[in-house]
Amino acid sequence: MCDQAEYLHAQTFISTHLPSDPDGLRVTLTFAQSLDGMISRTGQALALSSRESLLMTHRMRATHDTILVGIGTVLCDNPQLSARLLPAGEPPRHPQPVVLDPMLRTPVDARLLTGPKDDARLKMPWIVAGPSADSERRRQLEDLGATVIVVDGVDDDGRPRLDRVVEALKQRGVERLMVEGGAQVIRAFMRSPHLVHRLVVTIAPVYVGAADGVPAVDAVLPGIRPLAYEQFGCDVVMVADLQQTN
Repeated sequence: MCDQAEYLHAQTFISTHLPSDPDGLRVTLTFAQSLDGMISRTGQALALSSRESLLMTHRMRATHDTILVGIGTVLCDNPQLSARLLPAGEPPRHPQPVVLDPMLRTPVDARLLTGPKDDARLKMPWIVAGPSADSERRRQLEDLGATVIVVDGVDDDGRPRLDRVVEALKQRGVERLMVEGGAQVIRAFMRSPHLVHRLVVTIAPVYVGAADGVPAVDAVLPGIRPLAYEQFGCDVVMVADLQQTN
């Protein structure tokens, strides 16, 4: 059950610190990390956010047109990417799920594909693939209801270039894009600060350890201009802008 005071706190925070009127497509990069900078354990899901900060994240999801994750997150966490934690009195505005999946490895029984069959308010995913993706696999996913978007421009590892992905989403009418992870996607956007309009990081008071943990960022870091800090439960949420480094 969602506490009304917690919901109002989340609502006020989001409306105050996230742009309300997009100018073109605006990207919010967000993730939860431990005190030692880890977002997960190797090969396994890791719940870091408190109930209060998780509610804030779901409120943020409801203010965005789309929510983007990489295929690694789908395979590890099997997420639904909905705004299901919002109060029962407010009809959820679920975002459009987008998966960066260069080789179309999304499982046919992923919750992103099965969930909308049980709840008509959920949206079937858009799956962004590279030009080398298998055409038969594409037909299979499309027959299940997914929309496959093929992006021709790829990086040296064969992954769709982020600027091409953002442009493809913009052409589909997307104005607000929320990027949640996982590690490869977060790092890729951090290396492209010109694409990110707002950074929202939840910091949980736990240690994961370098031996088992997956860090959110690597050695390539942009500058950060903090805008606000807020406590949600036992977590601290930072809102910041990314800045180009010389």
